[in-house]
Amino acid sequence: MWLSSTVSVIGWLLLAAVNDASPFGMLLGFAPRWWVVFPWLLLLPLGALAGAPTALVAVGGTLAAVFGIARFELPRGAAGAPPRALRVVTYNTDFSLPLAAQLRADLRRWDADIVLLQDCKVVLAQTLRLAVREAGSLGSYCFASRWPIVDVVPLTPPASRGTTAAPAAIRLRIRTPKGDLLVYAVHLPSPRHALGAARWPQPGELVPRLRASLDERGRASAFVSSMVARRDRPFIVAGDFNLPFGSAILRRDWGDLTNAFAAAGVGFGHTMQAGIFPVRIDHVLVPPTLRPVSATVLSGYPSEHQPVVVDLAWPD
Repeated sequence: MWLSSTVSVIGWLLLAAVNDASPFGMLLGFAPRWWVVFPWLLLLPLGALAGAPTALVAVGGTLAAVFGIARFELPRGAAGAPPRALRVVTYNTDFSLPLAAQLRADLRRWDADIVLLQDCKVVLAQTLRLAVREAGSLGSYCFASRWPIVDVVPLTPPASRGTTAAPAAIRLRIRTPKGDLLVYAVHLPSPRHALGAARWPQPGELVPRLRASLDERGRASAFVSSMVARRDRPFIVAGDFNLPFGSAILRRDWGDLTNAFAAAGVGFGHTMQAGIFPVRIDHVLVPPTLRPVSATVLSGYPSEHQPVVVDLAWPD
């Protein structure tokens, strides 16, 4: 029991220190961390039966595993939260075709004020335009709004300009009843191929590929962050960051913003399921001028990613 608790605490501290800070940390960040919870379903009752000292150690190990490593979230807001001012849905659709047939029903179910879709097929963009008056697409991004969309600007890192690479983000200016709202839809480079190499590593290839993937994502994240107008006006940054929660890159570039699920969600918040690797890599980030009221990750959609629904309110 003491050993298991010690391992959980060390794992928590190690993950906090190295997550996405190195190739090894990248592997840890994308590993199926929530599996560490299952042994404690047995260890915690056994610790309770063993007496007070062991029970306390078991509780400590359980908390480290559940909240520190697996990142189970509980809402941090006060009870009696204000009603939503706006609802945002972000969803990497993985170029899924079946979504087009169900999109109208999804839009009614979501009842969202702003919808941001990444990896959006042309047929899905066409369906979205037919269903919502204020809707459009740019590259593989699709978007819709309850309010007028004033303009849409691609945000492409200098190294990708003049190539066929998709923008790292797009910026929407939306005219809401509270004034213009800037919304940044993000889709940073995927780590898929680098992580795939970890399954069948070739001598001398794994670490360079992981490092190259980290550098690529880090550069794109830093660029998009530098393009966000951090003024007193409200803004939203949302999408597929391909950065697990707790990532060093996420902290470096976006640590001044509130992560909606961490602040107002309940559960592990896994937004993407690739085999045995469920991770939380789709985020909604807001400044103090907006406050998360609730955050939910939906399930049952025909893609690896799942939609994230966030309700926001303006502070009093």
